[in-house]
Amino acid sequence: MLTFNLKYGKSEVKLDIDEKNVMGVLEGKKIEAVPDEKQAVIDAMKAPIGVPKLDEIVRPREKIAIVASDITRSVKSQVVVPLIISELNRCGIAYQDMAIVVATGTHRGHTMEEHEYLFGKDVVSRIKVVDHNSRDEKCLTFIGNTSRGTPVYINKMVAEADKVILTGGIVYHSMAGFGGGRKSICPGVCGFNTIQKNHKLMLNPIEKGGGIDPRVGLGQVQENPMAADMAEIADMVKPDFLVNVILNDDGEMVKVVAGDYKLAFEEGCSFAREAFSVDVKEPADALILSCGGFPKDIDLYQATKAIENAMYVVRDGGVVVLLAECPDGIGHEGFYHLITDFRTRRKREESLWEEFTIAKAVGYILTLGMEHFDVVLVSKMQEKMVRDMGMIPASSLDEALGIVKYKLGDDFKAYIIPHASTTVPFLEK
Repeated sequence: MLTFNLKYGKSEVKLDIDEKNVMGVLEGKKIEAVPDEKQAVIDAMKAPIGVPKLDEIVRPREKIAIVASDITRSVKSQVVVPLIISELNRCGIAYQDMAIVVATGTHRGHTMEEHEYLFGKDVVSRIKVVDHNSRDEKCLTFIGNTSRGTPVYINKMVAEADKVILTGGIVYHSMAGFGGGRKSICPGVCGFNTIQKNHKLMLNPIEKGGGIDPRVGLGQVQENPMAADMAEIADMVKPDFLVNVILNDDGEMVKVVAGDYKLAFEEGCSFAREAFSVDVKEPADALILSCGGFPKDIDLYQATKAIENAMYVVRDGGVVVLLAECPDGIGHEGFYHLITDFRTRRKREESLWEEFTIAKAVGYILTLGMEHFDVVLVSKMQEKMVRDMGMIPASSLDEALGIVKYKLGDDFKAYIIPHASTTVPFLEK
């Protein structure tokens, strides 16, 4: 018998499982945090990739737009942004010539308290901070069409700035391949219609059978039409500098990349790929996934990232056990209703084509997976709600294992993934 302590909310639960049932334990590399976060950012800016240092890029009296992530992204903005402002000030840029444009995409705006949480009270008192509003046409300007026909509407403050600096974090992304880099521009500071057209590139047209374009997925960047369109949109803006961070499972900074917004981003993606991906030789009968605890399992919408990451290493007809406390329940109505209001793949796709949202897309990806495997959810959610979403509720890991044995027999083989929200397993080709 093997015993594992898996994170569940702010605590841990014990998994006791026969050794014969464990095919492997999948973990990314254990990466230590940088000893000094501020110094790591400063060092990266002093040795930029592919471009000169900021003091050779900016000039006094130029208008500088700093594009920063919103409150839904944990990317150490409270460390990175003040250091960029300090460096710009040292380069002769007055505070009144700087502005922070918060890359909300289609998300809501922020309160003053949230701005202060993101960037610090001192920054907010000195620098203009503006939330992007993708639906406010007065705040947008048209800069052309991409080769795929996406009409590009960009936040005016970004489009009219003399210099644009991108910040954010690099993580695996189920649609764009990786988050960070060009995503600060699209969807970050684009108009709603631009975001809609770009994001629909992840879908195969319904008349071609629907589903997700096979070039779209975790870590897929080069041939991914959605990611390529994002990159083309960013090229139209021509950002001048980038600072992106990479965090470990504990939310600690482990890497900073700075410099050319494409080259530095590519280096960061290579680091993330090496750090968080795991190659496996064959799919398992079952997966036992812990999101990694709070806040990764605060709600089901967030928790399903664990399934997105691992869904390609379980066999058809297999079972995925998801350990996710979900104290906040579903987490997003659009995610829930896409699954429960439409009972066929085609109807869900029609809803996405009518109006694309990330929440609906996350629900859609989950249902595609559940066409091939069962999901057993160990959570605090109401059983009826879990069943309505096509999952099997379980009150404990022991009960979940009983369901796995009932469906697959006593000799099933499982991968255990203790940090499934950040670990990304791939089948060896």
